[in-house]
Amino acid sequence: MRIALVNSMPHGKIYPLALLKIGAWRKSLGDTCELFDDRLPKAGEFDEIWITTVFTFDIPHAIGMVREAKNRAGRVLVGGVSATLLPEKFEAEGVEVHRGLIPDAEVFSPDYSLLGFTPEYSISHTSRGCVRRCGFCMVHKLEPEFYNRRDWVNDIHSQTKKVLFFDNNWLAKDIEDVKQDTEIMRMLVDTGRITGIDFNQGIDARLMTEELADLMQGLPINPVRFAFDGMQEDGHYQNAVRMMAKRGFNNFMAYVLYNFMDTPEDFYYRLRESVVLASELGVSVGSFPMRYQPILDIDKGRDFIGKHWTDAKKKGFMTILQRQSIGGGVTFNKASDFEYWFGKDASEFNRLLSYPKLRQLIERKKGALRIERATA
Repeated sequence: MRIALVNSMPHGKIYPLALLKIGAWRKSLGDTCELFDDRLPKAGEFDEIWITTVFTFDIPHAIGMVREAKNRAGRVLVGGVSATLLPEKFEAEGVEVHRGLIPDAEVFSPDYSLLGFTPEYSISHTSRGCVRRCGFCMVHKLEPEFYNRRDWVNDIHSQTKKVLFFDNNWLAKDIEDVKQDTEIMRMLVDTGRITGIDFNQGIDARLMTEELADLMQGLPINPVRFAFDGMQEDGHYQNAVRMMAKRGFNNFMAYVLYNFMDTPEDFYYRLRESVVLASELGVSVGSFPMRYQPILDIDKGRDFIGKHWTDAKKKGFMTILQRQSIGGGVTFNKASDFEYWFGKDASEFNRLLSYPKLRQLIERKKGALRIERATA
């Protein structure tokens, strides 16, 4: 059987782990597999086309690929995140839809040879699922069972030095399982097998303890990622950063959700707290703002407006962010630098977002900053 494995995500930057595992599984059964990134094979080249999906706002794009795929192969199978959450959107196109993970494929290590090049990093999960049910997250629907994976080390490619862990909540494990994970990681580091670790989905600050921080001490986790998605994490986030900084970690990144149930004022507070921590601890603490979009509705234009937000405020924040940031992050070592762009307090920030000539104001601020730096 000739199977085309198609990643439908436009401009995807991360290797499609699910397809790499599916490819390994199907090749073990004697099938021929080839990976296609946001494109389809020519008609007649493959017997089947398996398409994976990710974001629900990309469903119109994925459906376009599905419709064309039906003209190019005898069987089209669609799976992945958005196909699991909104299967009816794809079933209406007359194709097969698989919901959730494929257990037969999950037991296989990813076949990185499908990429066509030597990978720069490996991807793995030490666990699946999550013990929380956050209103902005669909992990509890996608992976309803939380469980430990003991064989994750087999996912690591022999020629990569960095591992991205995609655990949804690593620290929700039993302490003994975390101990086992860190022992294996330390062994891999000590033998030179890996030099970098990235818990890419973030670590749950609410579960951080001194004992867990001790287990991670000395591991090359860079950056240390937490989430400060709402005020329910206030205090937990700051304490977690302090615990890790005390043990020598010096590069942190917080995912900061906005446009959900938050107000612009508490969003400002959560952004500023990272700056306060950076100044207090003498380490880098950045924020990565993440705008909430409805997951169970197709919001192709990404037009959703949160309860306490307006379209003008959403656009206002992006105006500031894009002109002070490279890569969409907010990273400052001093509160005064943060306040230069975002306001001296939460009230000023809220007013700034709706300022009618904000673009011109920010451009003037940029110009003044350039002059100041040139004459310093």
